[in-house]
Amino acid sequence: MKLDLIKILRSAKSRNLVLLVVMLGTGGGAYGFKKNYDPGPLSSAQSGVVLNGYESHAEFERDCKHCHAPVRCLSANRCQECHQDIARQRAEASGLHGLLPGTDKCQSCHIEHQGREAVISAVPFVNINHERLTGFSLARHQLDYDGTNLTCERCHSEGTFAPESVDCTTCHDGQDPHYMGEHADRFGGNCLGCHDGRDRMIGLDHAQVFVIDGGHESLECEGCHVDQTFAPVPRTCANCHREPEVHAGAFGLDCARCHGTMAWAPAELRQHLFYLDHGSEERLECRTCHVETYTAVSCYGCHDHEPAEMRRLHLEEGIAEEEIEGCALCHPTGQSGEAGEIARKAVPGPVEQEPQAWEGRAGDED
Repeated sequence: MKLDLIKILRSAKSRNLVLLVVMLGTGGGAYGFKKNYDPGPLSSAQSGVVLNGYESHAEFERDCKHCHAPVRCLSANRCQECHQDIARQRAEASGLHGLLPGTDKCQSCHIEHQGREAVISAVPFVNINHERLTGFSLARHQLDYDGTNLTCERCHSEGTFAPESVDCTTCHDGQDPHYMGEHADRFGGNCLGCHDGRDRMIGLDHAQVFVIDGGHESLECEGCHVDQTFAPVPRTCANCHREPEVHAGAFGLDCARCHGTMAWAPAELRQHLFYLDHGSEERLECRTCHVETYTAVSCYGCHDHEPAEMRRLHLEEGIAEEEIEGCALCHPTGQSGEAGEIARKAVPGPVEQEPQAWEGRAGDED
């Protein structure tokens, strides 16, 4: 028997039955959709800032278009209609969102629909290269002074990650307030203007303090600045270089008079504290004046004086006994009549001369 569908639908009773079936089907489908596809509640976390009239995402939970756009679904532009500070950072390529890659996909870091208690702004930056992103390495900022792990909030105390929010002084002042006070008075409070996190000074002209060239160029900062102590640091060679046996106390510790920074050898005498323009026209051997060591000088290698007679004559002139052996103090050139004038003046400074190769320790045999 064939059913006449038209006649069945024309009857009021039948129409009501069909309508009931459709309603039940639609309602059940909606219930099933909500049960299976409801993404979950939005976060009610508040930052204390009202954006476009809302204090939290939960307040516009039923108005999906605040975050979702047709076709593209989640849209950074929709988010930035409220979060205009983020839009500014991206436009200016500044701040955290202006420097991080992938900030056009907010959901990559800020995952919503995780419940009312979810704090979507607390992001674990485990894959962030802090040095590449900011120019500041965290190599020396892994642990706090008490040995605990440092958190982002320890330095970014204002809850933002903009460079101007970085707080260095609170932490370091608490550890050594006296040093930090002196440091700030001398260098100012812009810590990031000098420090890169690896204790390499940004923009520091080290030559104004100590020229780093030759063999010193390959040194790490820690080679001279032990325990991160930058001042005062001794600048004499002997503070780092042990006197070799070949010196054996014979040459003194004014290394720069003979050695350069490129290498220890060849050693060439660059300065004399005594004028060598008197006496013989020929070049004198070093051992003529330096009989025992190169730090001690004797004029008796050339001048045939009797020490006792010289002592008597000088004492009669009122010269102190401890100055008698310092012939060069009054006789820098050995010329007659200069002693009286020179004695009233300062000792001559170092005299540059043509480099002279080292001839061996005084007293050595050829």
